[in-house]
Amino acid sequence: MKNFNSVSSYWLDDNFSLDNYDDVKEKAAARKDPVRLHAYRNAVSNFVRIVTGENIKVQFEGRQSYTDGKSVTIGASLKDADFDPAVGLALHEGSHIKLTDFKVLKDIDDFIQKHDKECEMIAKKYDMEDRWDATYYIKSKLSDLLNIVEDRRIDNYIYKSAPGYQGYYQALYDKYFNAKIVDKGLESSEYRTEDWDSYMFRIVNITNSHRDLDALENLKSIWDIMDLKNIDRLKTTTNALEVAWDIFMTIENGLPKPEQKTQEQENESKEGEDEPENSDIDESGSGSDAETPEGEAPSDDGSKAEGSEAEKGSGSGKEVTNPAPELSNRQKDQLKKAIQKQKDFNKGKIKKTTVTKKLNELVEAMGTAGVSEEEVEFENSLWNKSKIKVTVIREFNMKTISSIDCGMWSDPKWSSEGRYKEEVAKGIRLGTILGKKLKVRAEEKSTKYNRQRSGKIDKRMIANAGYGMENIFSKLESFSYNPGIIHISIDNSGSMSGRRLEKSITTATAIAKACSMIGNMDCVISFRAGSYFENDHKPVMLIAYDSRKDGMTKLKQMMPFICSSGSTPEGLCFDAIMKEIVDGAKGKDAYFVNFSDGAPYYGSYHGESAYKHTRKQTNRMLKEGIKVISYFIDGSEYYMDNFRSMYGKSAESIDVSNISAVARVMNKKFLETV
Repeated sequence: MKNFNSVSSYWLDDNFSLDNYDDVKEKAAARKDPVRLHAYRNAVSNFVRIVTGENIKVQFEGRQSYTDGKSVTIGASLKDADFDPAVGLALHEGSHIKLTDFKVLKDIDDFIQKHDKECEMIAKKYDMEDRWDATYYIKSKLSDLLNIVEDRRIDNYIYKSAPGYQGYYQALYDKYFNAKIVDKGLESSEYRTEDWDSYMFRIVNITNSHRDLDALENLKSIWDIMDLKNIDRLKTTTNALEVAWDIFMTIENGLPKPEQKTQEQENESKEGEDEPENSDIDESGSGSDAETPEGEAPSDDGSKAEGSEAEKGSGSGKEVTNPAPELSNRQKDQLKKAIQKQKDFNKGKIKKTTVTKKLNELVEAMGTAGVSEEEVEFENSLWNKSKIKVTVIREFNMKTISSIDCGMWSDPKWSSEGRYKEEVAKGIRLGTILGKKLKVRAEEKSTKYNRQRSGKIDKRMIANAGYGMENIFSKLESFSYNPGIIHISIDNSGSMSGRRLEKSITTATAIAKACSMIGNMDCVISFRAGSYFENDHKPVMLIAYDSRKDGMTKLKQMMPFICSSGSTPEGLCFDAIMKEIVDGAKGKDAYFVNFSDGAPYYGSYHGESAYKHTRKQTNRMLKEGIKVISYFIDGSEYYMDNFRSMYGKSAESIDVSNISAVARVMNKKFLETV
């Protein structure tokens, strides 16, 4: 198990943690592993989809975490400490897509323009030249307030509807908001002056257990306006905007009119003023809350958290018996940094680990190719238990072979048509002939039985009923084949190169073509080898063709690019996709056909222990009613005993020149009455 406390520990296996890498170079390489990044992004995407009920794209891009209303962008850090906050941030951004009305955010100017009296009041109060200056000012403040209220609204929704994900939100808030210096700042004499900076600091952190609602004149009123206990009363973004407006007016009505400033002072003020934005949510959707959506329960009057000390200074000029503590200069600097961190989060300026354009494209390619790593447990040659990751590629297309470096296929740059084009064409011709014979499998057969004692009266025999004849009935019995599926798995190790792989491709293509001509027989073709994958040697299982989603056009296009390389992981690869094989076979006449020219071998995976493991996978299929048929291509009789120990007595040794006859044998089996 990992040595860190993570909400994600149940889905992140031990090998995923960077803490398990002792070597600095290995750890650096792991951070850039496209398979790991793809798995990480997929896991986060799944959480977002489960919580929101929508298929929202999660991606690595740029330096900021945000949502554009359609997709969610997150950091690409694989550090253990970043997992949970990243999930929390993705959930938060995804909930904006589900719940936030982005049109309201874009049209906030229109909302402000409807409040003529208030705009005039602001313009007069701050001696602004026209109402557009007032709109500019209001928008800069209102956008921040709206973000706070809207975040509280959507976080509350997710918090209540998906309580199992609360830990991710807590991790998010812990990383970006919950700091001891913020707690101290809320209790201190800082930010008790009646101005916008003070109000924003205390509103952002209003759910913090160290809040002091007496710190500012109208903070209690704002607490009442927000009414966090009943935040679910806000059903829409418009509702949130209306609450934000009430908070804005409460603050403004309480702020004193500024003293007359010189032109020079006004220029300085404008230079230091933050640029207004349409909405922080519109750009980032990032949260502005200082605590978890639930927070700690306030006291009855909402003025102080339970267990707080005696009366604190309010900054309102009232006499207090116990003034708020002062912060040291060092603490003040720390507080400023913490506040800036909150502001950056609120404005979508979170610095995050990025990926290079090339690596990002590779991660995208992994998604398109349906790449996953499946952990397989086995006993090695020393009979010690070992675990290994098998790379499974479920989508084989031109984008896959153009974007991902793998020894299982040839580079289209060297051959635009592939090397096995003729073998595929020959397989289709052979399969067409065999498919015509197989069409009867899709037909329902009916047989009529006459002279029966029960059933439907045979009109031709009804005249004999008066003479005591009882066999005057007929019966019609129908028979149809069960749906079927055949999984053809081909050893793609280096020793299969040449005629062995050529003939195997022809045969597999023929069977696939024959199956395509009938409506109740599916065909899957996979290739396996201990091959290199993005400069890392590992067992690889490639699902090259699946008739349940692929047509013959794909088979003709892609099969010629298959290329043999590497060693023979056999049972490791079978184990990696066993669940898919078994699930696909349920309720069907199922066949697993294996083509191989050697014994299993991959690192410490060889000898008797490897035979035993491969046999275990065979037995798993047999127990599920899957017929296992294995062909030892050009194999020596010396190895046949071991081969049959893995695949059963039905295993055969065949000459490569006769391998096409396998197709005819298989078609004969397809027509057997079950």
